[in-house]
Amino acid sequence: MLGRFVNLDAQYRRPSGWLGRYIGRDMARDHQPENRWTIDVLQARPSDQILEIGFGPGVAIQALSTIVSTGQIIGVDFSPTMLRAARRRNAAAIRAGRVQLLGGEANNLPLAGERFDQAFSIHSIYFWPEASAALAEIWRVLRPGGRLVLTILPRELWNVDNPDLPVGTPECRPYTGAELQTMLHIAGFSATSIVADPNPAHRSNYCVVASKDVATSNS
Repeated sequence: MLGRFVNLDAQYRRPSGWLGRYIGRDMARDHQPENRWTIDVLQARPSDQILEIGFGPGVAIQALSTIVSTGQIIGVDFSPTMLRAARRRNAAAIRAGRVQLLGGEANNLPLAGERFDQAFSIHSIYFWPEASAALAEIWRVLRPGGRLVLTILPRELWNVDNPDLPVGTPECRPYTGAELQTMLHIAGFSATSIVADPNPAHRSNYCVVASKDVATSNS
């Protein structure tokens, strides 16, 4: 049974082939509440430079591209299957220069430092094998005063309906909000908070928000 969980989590971590395409369609349909919630938390401005790590089928980027009219949204994902799907979904915004989608890994972002006003990730950090290094990379590419929004299903709510099931696998590590706050402080973020939907029907409407100190500079 555990092997089946691991194999499926490997596909959610890096969708590929026909199963990856199916998972991408599943994400696009089932993660709509979290996408809307995250965009509300971001409160993006038209001129923002925004980064998404692990964009999957590109649904959140598509919605944000209608808000960010003079800035740019850049996405990084290491699944070629999701990169193709997201480029199709965002083709018009890519042609207009409002969106750029890149292949890459969270712990080695192919981006210059201090470029972004905001960064976010939705249901992705569980699958980062070097999450602490990835958070330090996100800190690097954020401008002083920039924000990071991590949308997760917190570990304590992972299996509330079936508490006997295992929590996580070798491919997928859930975190509590408190664990992420500690990791973010270690990565250099100066302030963190948790924003959670009080409606128990939306357990994944849960964000750990972090800020990069305005006084911080890589220069």
